[in-house]
Amino acid sequence: MSDKPSRYASWTAGKLPLPELLEMKRRGDKIVMVTAYDAPSGRLADAAGVDLILIGDSSGMVVHGRESTVAVSMDEIVFMTQWVTRGAKRPLVIADMPFGSYEASDEQAVQHAIRLVKEGGADAVKLERGGTSVSRAHAIVDAGIPVMGHVGLTPQTATVLGGFKAQGRTADRAQRLIVEAQALEAAGCFAIVLEAVPDAVARAVTRALTVPTIGIGAGAGTDGQVLVWHDMLGYYEGHAPRFVKRYADLSAVIIDALGHFAEDVRSGAFPEPQHAYAMPEDELAAFEAALPEKPEVG
Repeated sequence: MSDKPSRYASWTAGKLPLPELLEMKRRGDKIVMVTAYDAPSGRLADAAGVDLILIGDSSGMVVHGRESTVAVSMDEIVFMTQWVTRGAKRPLVIADMPFGSYEASDEQAVQHAIRLVKEGGADAVKLERGGTSVSRAHAIVDAGIPVMGHVGLTPQTATVLGGFKAQGRTADRAQRLIVEAQALEAAGCFAIVLEAVPDAVARAVTRALTVPTIGIGAGAGTDGQVLVWHDMLGYYEGHAPRFVKRYADLSAVIIDALGHFAEDVRSGAFPEPQHAYAMPEDELAAFEAALPEKPEVG
């Protein structure tokens, strides 16, 4: 990608200012967010001109090979946040608060949010659900840390929701989603992720909020969109949700490259002379003269 979006001109010297997200919603400029889990992906997302990078606990499934996000630890999120922030300089970096890091109390939530910012280098944190998470979000915001909310399908509690299924498909549940999102906004959240909800519901939530909404499987009416890195680039072999659009098939590219490498090694085509290091001739002669004679066989 040769040129960044024109809005980058106003903040090329540093981070995207948090208030700019509100201005983007007001102007109707769509917000772009992707997940990332290491320094190279953070650097590439920055170079591509994305606005927000999420260190998602989706890593548990797409990177670590687990069946869900639940087992992802705080240490893992901290480490990945450190890696991503070494690569990404301009986008806002948001770290997921993993399951078990904020459910017990406001104090626990603040302690772990501080760790993600202080040790990980995150600019903000994200937590799932309404309910008690509203109190947690309020406490973290009061501690001086920006918070992104997340309603709809919340993977950390997918079992309670009946699995990885769309949410808000009844009138009552759709109204509850609006109430949850408004409560998170009132608690101080700067944006809300809407995951796997009907388009009409996502549009209603977006209209009801002053802060931006970021959709994932929520239709085109949200203020921005997010996709998981491995899903959109095509090198996660697990089940891909219906809302995923693949922009590349890196699995095929990687398998082809590794196959060619294996062929070259087995045929002797790699390495070639230009891939090896040489010694000065006089040093080579001295080295070879000092080698013991090879014993005769037989």
